[in-house]
Formats: sequence, structure tokens, C-alpha cells
Amino acid sequence: MGNRTGGSGNLPGRARSGAARSALVLTLGLATVAAGAVVPVSAANAAADTITVTSLGLGGNAGAGTCAATAGGTDCTLRGALEIANASSNPDGVKIDFAPSLAGTGQIAFPGSVNAGNSMSTTVLNPGSENTANGARYVVDAKVPVSIDFTNLDGIEDQDGSHLAGIYVKSDNVSLSNLKNLRAAESGIAVRGAGTVIDGVHLEDPTSPVQEVGVLLLDGAADTRIVDTTIYSPYWGSVVVDNKATVTNTVIDGLVSRGVENWGHLMFEDDSVVNGFAVSNSTLGALEETSPSHGLFINPGVVATGVKIADSTFQSPGKEGVHFYGAGQKLTGTEITGTKFVGTDAKNLGRVVSDNTAEFAGLDFSDNRIDYAGGAVFRGSVSDARFTGNTVTNTVDGGAAALQLGRSLDGVQVSGNFFEHLYALDTIRVEGSSAKNVSISGNTLKNLNAAVSRSAIRIDAPGTGNVVSGNTLTQKNDDPYMRADSFNHWAVYNSANAATNDASVGWTVVGNAIDGFGWNYLADREGGSQAPIVHNARGKLLVAGNTFGEHTRGSLTTDVEHSAYWFLWNVGDTVSNNTVQTYRADQVSIDGDADQATFTATKPAQNLPGNNDATAPVTLHVYWTADDHAEVYLGKVEDVRPGDRVTLPAKGHTGGHIRLQTVDANGFTSQYSSIDPNAESSIPAAPRVTGTEATSVSGTGTAGGTFTVRDGAGAEVATGPVDETGKWTATGLTCGTEYTVVQTVDGIESRETTFTTAACPNGSNASANGTGSANGTSSANGTSSAAGTSSANGTSSANGASSAAGASSANGTDTAAGSSSTKGSTSDAAANGDGSLPVTGAGDLGGLALGALALLAIGGGALLVARRRRA
Repeated sequence: MGNRTGGSGNLPGRARSGAARSALVLTLGLATVAAGAVVPVSAANAAADTITVTSLGLGGNAGAGTCAATAGGTDCTLRGALEIANASSNPDGVKIDFAPSLAGTGQIAFPGSVNAGNSMSTTVLNPGSENTANGARYVVDAKVPVSIDFTNLDGIEDQDGSHLAGIYVKSDNVSLSNLKNLRAAESGIAVRGAGTVIDGVHLEDPTSPVQEVGVLLLDGAADTRIVDTTIYSPYWGSVVVDNKATVTNTVIDGLVSRGVENWGHLMFEDDSVVNGFAVSNSTLGALEETSPSHGLFINPGVVATGVKIADSTFQSPGKEGVHFYGAGQKLTGTEITGTKFVGTDAKNLGRVVSDNTAEFAGLDFSDNRIDYAGGAVFRGSVSDARFTGNTVTNTVDGGAAALQLGRSLDGVQVSGNFFEHLYALDTIRVEGSSAKNVSISGNTLKNLNAAVSRSAIRIDAPGTGNVVSGNTLTQKNDDPYMRADSFNHWAVYNSANAATNDASVGWTVVGNAIDGFGWNYLADREGGSQAPIVHNARGKLLVAGNTFGEHTRGSLTTDVEHSAYWFLWNVGDTVSNNTVQTYRADQVSIDGDADQATFTATKPAQNLPGNNDATAPVTLHVYWTADDHAEVYLGKVEDVRPGDRVTLPAKGHTGGHIRLQTVDANGFTSQYSSIDPNAESSIPAAPRVTGTEATSVSGTGTAGGTFTVRDGAGAEVATGPVDETGKWTATGLTCGTEYTVVQTVDGIESRETTFTTAACPNGSNASANGTGSANGTSSANGTSSAAGTSSANGTSSANGASSAAGASSANGTDTAAGSSSTKGSTSDAAANGDGSLPVTGAGDLGGLALGALALLAIGGGALLVARRRRA
């Protein structure tokens, strides 16, 4: 274990009493022993042999089938009972218990001397170990299961200097239960066998430095269960895996450990191999203890698989939860879940996980509660790991982040964690040489409290496939727990360099909600912080969709589009994201009724100093702000070129302003655009139509605006100014046709107004667009006229054809007339201008007129059908 400094040596004078526990018995039944003699049981009724200890003596020398003291008396000692058990061949085993008459009569007490008469083994149990035991007072080395229920025994006590273990469990399937107290000179219980159960045992030494270890797991120990056991003030550790030992499937449930004087409550000694080590419902340390120690102490060269700590409490003041000493540790399938690392303002704990270079493969650190403790630091390689659902508050660690990940990372998820009131280097830090598929998502990071600039999320390791997304990051220096200058921090700071200027850093920073960085709440004004997001490295870093609340430094002038003080700062000219110049939003209209934001994407005529052209086509990320921030992300629009008119949903917002962020065709991300606070962004009212003629329209609008008339296909047919009196007129329209008209004010187009020009005059010529009308009327005097034109809908009439009218006057006269036009249109002809023909003959011509009218009608119909078919 190397040179290590011991603890304070201050030993409290408190002892922990334990209640008597129910015996662990073998299920096949018991044989009966009277006066120390073993009663034989026939094979047909085989059951565990039962031996009752009746003496506190130290001797043994059990005779055949009897349990006698060394002096030759008939009293049965624990050593005598064990000698019988070790020699037993009963496959159902041996059960040893203690006579009720022993209760309250004292402990089994050993002198400091060691000899064969008072010790069952004087041979070193673990040569080369730092926890060397020169033998053991009691040894269980049976070929059959053995259970010892210590109920009625007041305890077992050894003296300093013997260097012996109290009980050495060498054989398999041994159960030790309900021991009020055991104080050994070396290890209380040393286990080498398989299937050992230690249940309800107290190993307490609160007033002396005699006992070195509570339970020592030696090489070969397997399937050991330590249940509801209390270990108080051992010098070395409470449960220790021995040097170079291989132990398998250790289960610890309900352990109470406190007052360890030097190293750790739980320990893996140098070069040990641990396969399965589960701790649950246990308490390691106490806030009031005077000799605190680390929770789990892992020494150099340890290889551990399946270490699981669940639903437990670590609370040794000033000491670390998981402490690594030296290097070379490898851990696979580690789980630390549902566990508390909780100190107080007056008694902080050390780091949850100490600085280390261990290799972690398969790590689950979830649903833990951390309060008034240091950071969790992983400086080695970490793969297939998840840090989720943890609550971390009041961290005190000036040398590390609350969660620090380093060297090399692959497949690491950090999500759903809550951090608040941290006095630490950073909140989350990713450092080292490479990071692959690391996701820092959906966390809440509040109020990082430090005297100098620190980061909520710090990225130092380049790589591939990494993301910082969906996190909420806020600072409030008016919080009573915060320093007054705590606004001087970064939300996300990247210093990870890509291989070249045009290569990717391997991270994206997207969709985070940020507020309070750079805002002095106490003075209710902007503070002295730099930009909340800083890219201070070489290469591409996609930063998009991040929003900034009302307590963030904004800007109303374009000179800060390459600035250290707001939103995103690409630090290195041409190096960091090529410091591309953003596009700007001009002629912005935000239409609440239509829920649309529309603007013209404008590329500045001249870049700001240090900025470079954004290569088109670009992707624009669009933000809405009520004032001069970027509170709402409206979305992105791809494949945009300068001058394009862009429309996207406004998400229920009206008024306000639009900011843009540009990602160019090469993948470089710009700063956020500035805004003009005086530019109109609300859509103007639609123009009014006050009158229509057959070929013109007039109306009112906003003086100085521009009206535009469009036809049904959306084509512009007329445009012009709205005069200083607010009036406008458009001409050259087509009669009887539907149009729309809009007005543009300060570059913002209104909604449209729909109107229809006046109906065409009866018999008017077809317009140049091929439209026309068809009109057939019948006068009150029986006059009928027909006019045929070609209309835009593809119908045809008797073009250039005839008009026929047959009138029947009130006096019974009939008139017939036919005419033909060569201009492709017809009009009613009447001497009196009313569309009727004058009477030219007597009534006896009526039949002829009717016949002519019929022929004309038939001929016209045939012509109409023929024209339609050709069409």
C-alpha cells in the first residue's frame, strides 16, 4: 500500500450496543445435546448437530463425542465446539450456540500472549500482506456447514500485541450471527472460504487502537455476505480485500462503519482482483466522528468488476467518497446509484470521487444526492458511462469541477442532472486528449459561485460526435448564497482545438437556454462578463439554436458582431469558425394573425474588421427578441442566398425584432446579428379599396408607402406610390376581373386586400388577355339578341357571327333581322337605341320571320358546337 500517513488517533469513548439477533439455523432441524454431549441422530432422521457452549474458557481438547475444557471438566468451550465441528462428517452440518446462563457473565477474554493452548492457529494466514495475521484465536475449517449463533455471549476480546485474527473462516458455508462484540488484535474476522454469512455482528473498538480490520477478505473468499453489521473504529479499515487477493461476489447490506482511524471504511488493497462487490443500505462515516476516513479506498493495481454501491450514505467530514491511491486501477461495470454524499456547511466532505487516472469501462453514476461535498473527478479513460439524475448542491472544490471528465472519453452521457450553488473550478468540465460520442444534455446548471471567471460547461477535449444540447444555464448574483461578482462567468467555454482551421472540433453546442451571464442583478444592468458562449480555439464549432434571456447582454449596433461581450464570441480571427460575418434581417415583418415572420436575408456590403465572408448558400438560424436579446428560437432556414425573402412560423410572437445567425456552406458558425431598434417589424395595415371602374381601381393607404396590384396568378400588374394624402390609383386593369392589392411600408409588406373591377360594358371588345363575355338578353317586347365572344375559360361563341332578334309586339307584329360583323364581336342594333328592330312589314310576314329565326338559331348552334370541338 506504500507510505501513508495515519489518522489523528483521537478515539471517541462511545460504544454502540447491538440488539440480539435471531439465529441463522440450518433448515433440516437440530440434534439435541445435554451437558455438553452430542446426541447422535440416526441416518434416517439426519439433521445438523447442535453444540451448546457453556463455558467462557479458552481451552479445547474435545474428546470423541464430548465437549470438555482443557482442565478435564465437563464444560464446553467455543474452541472445544469448533474442534468437534471441524472434525464432523455430518453432511447437514453443525450448529453452535451459547447457553442462556452465559448472558451477562462477561466476555471471552484472551491475554496478550500467544500459544497453542489459547490459539487454534499460530501460522501466518496471509504472508506478505499489509494486514498480516500471525494466526487466529478461532478457526473454522470444517468439511460440513457450520453456523455459530453468538446470542447470550457478551463478546470476545483480545489484547494488543498478539497480531492474531479473532475468527478465521477457512472452510465453506459458515455463518456467524448475533455477536454482541468482537475486538481482535488484528482482523476481527478473516474469510477465505465460500458462502460465509456475517449477520448482526459488532466489531467495535472505540477506545483503543488495537483492532486493525473489521472483516478481512483473503484470497479465495467467495459469495461472502455481510449483513446488518456494525464496525466501529478499526485502525486500518472496516471491510478490506487483502493484498493480491482475488475475491468474488461480496455482498454488503446494512453495514454501519464509522471512526476508521486511517485509510477507508471499505478497502481494496494493492493488486487485488475484485469480481462482484455490492454495497447497499449502508452508512459509511458520521458527521460527528473524530477520526473520519475515506468511503472506498482503492489502491494501486486493483482490477475490479461489478462494484455496485446503492442507496447508501457517505458522510466522513473532509474525506472522499471514493478515493484512489496511486495508479493502474481498472474498473468495469461500476454502479454508484441512489447514494448520498452529504455534509454540512460546517463539515464539508471531500471529493465524491478523488482525482485519479483509473480506467472506467461501463459506469453508471445516477440518482445520487451530493451536498456540501467536493467534485467527482475522472481523469482517466471513461467509456460507456452515464451520469444521470444526480442532484449536486453547495459543492466546495477550488481545484476541480463538480463533474470532471478527462483523458479519453467514449460513449459518455451526462443528462438530467441538477447543479446549484457551486463553489468549484467549473460545473461540468471535459478535458483530456479526446472525446467521442459525449452528450451533455438536458441538465440544469444554476449559480456557479466563484471569485474568478469559471464555466458552467468547459470543453477542452476535441473529438467526434459530441454535443452540448438542451441544457438550462442561469446565473443570478442577487441570490443570497452567491457572491456579488458571480455574474462574471461563461455558460459554455470551448478551448478544444481541431487539427486545422477548417476541420471540426467535434462538438456542437445547440438548443441551450442561457440567462444571467454578464448581467448584474444587484444593479439591474449589464455586468463585466465576456460572451456567454466562447469559442477560443482552432476549427469549426457549430453553435446554433441557443437562446439568451432578458438578463443577457444584447446589442443594437453592428460593431459588436465581432465582439467579446455578447452571445457567441469566435475569438481567433480566421481561426475560430473563420470568424464568418453573419447575414442580417432586413424588411422584417412579424404577422401575428398569420403567425409568420418574414424578412429579407441581407449580406452586409462590408464585413466588420476580423470577419470573413460567409460562403453561400447559407443556413440561417432565426431568433425573436422582444427587446435586444434572443429569447426565442424560431427555427432554421437552409439554402439561403443574399436577397432571398424568408418566411417561417413566428410561434405566436408579434412585434419585437429578428436576429440571425449564419452557418455558411463550409460549416462555419457566425456571431448573432445585431438589430435596429427603430426598424418597424409589425406588418402595416392592408390598403383600402374605395372605388373600382372597369379598368381601374383607387384606394387609400399609408402615405409614402408603395402599392402593388397582383392578378389571380400572383403576377404584378400595377404598382406605384401612395401619395402624401394617403391615396393611390391603378389603371390598365381588365373589366370584371379579381385582383389583390398590398402596400409596402418601410420595406414591410402588408396583408392583401381583394377587389374586382367593374363589369365589362355590354358588347365591349375582348381584352388583349383573351377574356370576353357572353350576353343574351330578352326585352320586354319579345326582342332577343345574341352576341358571341371568346372567353379566357376556353368557351367559344359564334365569333363574327350573327345577331338575330325576333320581336313580337303587343299588336302581334313580328320582325326578323340578321347581320354579320367582321371584327369578331356583335352588338345590338336598333334605330331607337333600345336593342329592338323597327317594324318593316305587315303581319302576314310573321311566319317567314319565325322560320328565318329558327334556321338562324340552328345554324348558330351548330357553329358553336364545332368551335368547342376544335377548342
